Amino acid sequence: MKLFNFFDLDVSKENQSRFRKIKLLISSLLLIMSFTIIGYRTISLANINKEKVSNIAYKTKDNKSFQKNLRGNIYDRNNKILATTISTLSLNINPQEILNKYQTITKLTKIFPYLKEEDLFKKFNSNKKHINLLREISPIEYVSLLNAGIEGLKIETATKRIYPNNTLASHILGATDIDGKGIAGVEKKFDSQLQGGKDVTLSIHGGIQHITRALLLDQIKKFEAEGGAGIIMNAKNGEIFSVVSLPDYNANNYNLTLNENLFNKATKGIYELGSTLKLITAAIAFESNLINENDVFDVSKPLKVSSRIINDFHPLDYAINIPEVIVHSSNIGSAKIAEKFGSSTQLKYLRSLGLLNMLSLEIPELGKPQVIRDKKVLSTMTISYGHGISITPMHLASATATIVNSGVKVNPTLIRGKVEKKNEVIISKETSIKMKSIMRLVVSNKNGTAKKAEASGYLVGGKTGTAEKINPSGGYYKKKNIVAFTGAFPMNDPQFIITIMIDNPKGQKFSFGYRTAGWVVAPIVKQLVTRVAPILRVKPQLESSPKFSNNLLNFKIRGKKDGATL
Repeated sequence: MKLFNFFDLDVSKENQSRFRKIKLLISSLLLIMSFTIIGYRTISLANINKEKVSNIAYKTKDNKSFQKNLRGNIYDRNNKILATTISTLSLNINPQEILNKYQTITKLTKIFPYLKEEDLFKKFNSNKKHINLLREISPIEYVSLLNAGIEGLKIETATKRIYPNNTLASHILGATDIDGKGIAGVEKKFDSQLQGGKDVTLSIHGGIQHITRALLLDQIKKFEAEGGAGIIMNAKNGEIFSVVSLPDYNANNYNLTLNENLFNKATKGIYELGSTLKLITAAIAFESNLINENDVFDVSKPLKVSSRIINDFHPLDYAINIPEVIVHSSNIGSAKIAEKFGSSTQLKYLRSLGLLNMLSLEIPELGKPQVIRDKKVLSTMTISYGHGISITPMHLASATATIVNSGVKVNPTLIRGKVEKKNEVIISKETSIKMKSIMRLVVSNKNGTAKKAEASGYLVGGKTGTAEKINPSGGYYKKKNIVAFTGAFPMNDPQFIITIMIDNPKGQKFSFGYRTAGWVVAPIVKQLVTRVAPILRVKPQLESSPKFSNNLLNFKIRGKKDGATL
C-alpha cells in the first residue's frame, strides 16, 4: 500500500508555485535557526564591548565547548582564557562571474550599507578572478546573501584572534596581524609555539591584574597624571601576577590604537625613579664593609660638588646613620655614603642587580637602562639617589625582590612555573635583613616618607621616590615629576613585590598642592595590599608577634625634635 504524500498530490500550477514558496520559506527558516545558534556563539566572542568582560574569560582549558584551533590559546595562571581564536566567514567574489554589475552592487549595499558603490564598481571591473570584499561577515549577513541570490560570491572560512577581556594585560598579550602571525607581546615572543597549536600559560592573575589597573587608573585621574605603571611580583621566584601600563588599549583594536597607548611604560619606558634607588645605595654600603649602620653623616648643610648643589627636601641639622638616611630620604646623606664606597663598587652592584642591561623578560617590548658611567664623583653621588640612572619599573621591581629575598637574584618572568636554574647571590642574608628592617620603617615610622602606604596587619615596607622628569630637549622639567614606590609585604618574610610609577601628577586641593610619591603613590600601595593580600592568601598579623620581631632589626629613627643639633 502506498503511503500518503502531500507533495505527490496532483495540483494546479498555481498551487505548485505556492507549495514551492512554502518549502523555500521552511528551508530558509531552518537555515536561519541553525545559523542563529552558531552565530550566537561567534558573535558573543567577536562583538566585544570595550568596558565589558565576555563570559569566555571564565571558561577553562577543560571546557569541551571550546574547540582546539590551529593557533594555541593564551591563559592566565588560573587557566582563564586571555587570547583565543574563533572561526569567521569572509566574503569574496569572482568579477568574471557577475552577470549584472549594477544589480549586484545594489544587492550588496543593501546588505552592507558601509560598502561604497564606486569601490565595488572598480573591483567588479577587475580582471582578477578572486577579490576579497570583507574579511568578516556575520551569520545573519551570510543568510541575507543566500537569499539575495548573488552570482560569483564565494564564502570562505577564516579565523580571527580575539582577546575576551579587552584591555586586560593588553601590553603583555600583544597582537597578531591579519595572517595570524604574532607582531607584539607574548603573541610575538611565542609565535612559533602558538602557531604550532601549543598553548601558553602566563603567570598573570587576571583578577589581580584588573584590581591593579583599576586602582592605578583611579589615582592617575585624581592627580591628572599622564600615565603610569604598576607591578605585583612574587618576591621569591619572580612570577609576575600583574603588570599594568597606562594608558592602555583594547587588544581587539590593536591596529586602531595610538602609538602612545601601545607604549609599555612598565617594561619598555625608562625613567629616573628618584629616591627608590637609595635602597640600592644602602645595600651596597652594607656589603662594601666600609660602612655600618652606626656610622653617621653630616646632612646639616647643602653639599656642593663641582657646579652642582645637592639639597634635601626635608633638611635636618644633625648627623644621621644609614637607616635614618633612608627613612628621611636624605639626598645629602646618600651622596656621602656613595662617595665613601666609590664608583667602581657602585657600578659593580648595579650590573649584578641587572640595572645596566635589558631584562630577559618574555616579551619584545623591553627598555635598556641608561646610566652615566664616567666614574666622576658627582655622577656617583647623583646616581645614589636616582639621578643619572634611568631604568624601567620592572628593573626596579627585580632589584627590590633580590634585596628582600636574602640577596638571591630574582629574575622576573611572565611564565607560570618557570624553573630558575641558578641561584646567584648578590648581597648577603645579613644585609638583606638590615634592608628589610629599614624598608619597614619607611612605612611604619612617623618620620617615614611612605606612611600612607601602611596597610594594617600586612607589614608593608618600601621606599618612595620623587624625581624631576627628564626633558627630551635636555635637562629637567622643573614642574613635572616622576613619582614611584617600590617595596614588599609582609616584611618579616616578603612574599610579594609592589612597584608603582606615575608620570607627571598635578598637585590637588585635597593633597594641599603636593604631588610627591608620598601623596600620590603610597596610598595606592595601601589599597592594593588590602585588596590583593586575601587573594594571594597572605594573612594579616600583629607587628608585636614573635614571628615578626625575630626576623627584623629594631633601628632607632630620630626626627627633627629628637636629633642632637650640631
